[in-house]
Amino acid sequence: MPFSSTQPSLRARILPRFPARVVAGTGITITKSGLTYTFAMTMSGIPLTALANIGTDRLLGRDTVGSGAVEQIAVSGGLGFTGVGNLELTANQRLRFVNVQLFNAGSVLTTGIKADFLVPFAGTIRKATLLADQSGSIVIDIWKDTYANYPPTVDDTITASAKPTISSGTKSEDSTLTGWTVDVAAGDILRFNVDSVATITRLAICLDLETA
Repeated sequence: MPFSSTQPSLRARILPRFPARVVAGTGITITKSGLTYTFAMTMSGIPLTALANIGTDRLLGRDTVGSGAVEQIAVSGGLGFTGVGNLELTANQRLRFVNVQLFNAGSVLTTGIKADFLVPFAGTIRKATLLADQSGSIVIDIWKDTYANYPPTVDDTITASAKPTISSGTKSEDSTLTGWTVDVAAGDILRFNVDSVATITRLAICLDLETA
């Protein structure tokens, strides 16, 4: 193997003092103190290809008490690998919820604006769920605008033509959200409007938001 150094004559001066062959290269430093030469190798000088093969989705380190060889450590507790060299909370751990309850003191809900909700975190709407107290029909529109532009109006609708809807039933769920504006910024206001309703007197609206 070749010997490299910033001092061309170093090889000639040092090698005769050692019984073994000495090689200096990337990550190896040679220092002199008096008549003593010290060789050191930094971890940054070891190429990744020199490491032993490790399993998929593993970290290298130590998780047990004591010392010894490096261990392969799996992640858990809501952490996961992204597949592109990063760690992050799993999608389930990044879920937050917007829950709104509509009721009319035992009478059938009426149409119109029913609730406002300030979202304190940024995220992406992944699912909309409606739960009614009894079989009936209802169509909900959702409007979104910034705090500075409060209140939202119908021009700020985020649901396009796929409004949350129960049709002759007690529940509905939509995770496709066709045409929706799904991104929500921290501080945005969501306004809930009942477009039409029959029979239902109480309704729970749940939006699943996945944070970044």
